[in-house]
Amino acid sequence: MEPRQALGGLRAARSATVIVALLAVLLAFGCAPEQPPGPPSGNVIVAAGDIASCSREGDEATARLVGSIDSATVLTLGDEAYPHGTAQDFEECYEPSWGQFKERTRPIPGNHEYETEGASAYFDSFGKEAGDPDKGYYSYDLGAWHIVALNSNCGGRDPLRSRLRPNEVAQGAPRRQR
Repeated sequence: MEPRQALGGLRAARSATVIVALLAVLLAFGCAPEQPPGPPSGNVIVAAGDIASCSREGDEATARLVGSIDSATVLTLGDEAYPHGTAQDFEECYEPSWGQFKERTRPIPGNHEYETEGASAYFDSFGKEAGDPDKGYYSYDLGAWHIVALNSNCGGRDPLRSRLRPNEVAQGAPRRQR
């Protein structure tokens, strides 16, 4: 090897060392990228629909994702338990994967829950968190947010749907504090 080649390799190694050292100094003195900001209200919502089926494994995968987001409020957006929203579907399909989030879940029923008369298994499974089965809606405050949960399966018996405007929602919808 010629001395010139050896010196070129040594210069490249020294240059790389200087660059790495300079980068380390900059990072040590606060030039590292900033952490991304959190959500504006400090509250996090995770939402999903078409959730649990005993014939598929997608609910286990999504449950792992939800489980990795500590203290997020979980919105279920309908069709929580396939195929028919029966008590057995909730017990055997929803509970083993998503049941662990019930204390932080705000549910909304889907059409599959109504394949069981009056979505009774859904309302039994979620209890008071599901709202009044005769009203078709409920609302609640989550930090700075006011959230209105509307049941799209109520047809014409949903009195809130026809007057859903910010002032009327704030004054007319039953609120539950979380």
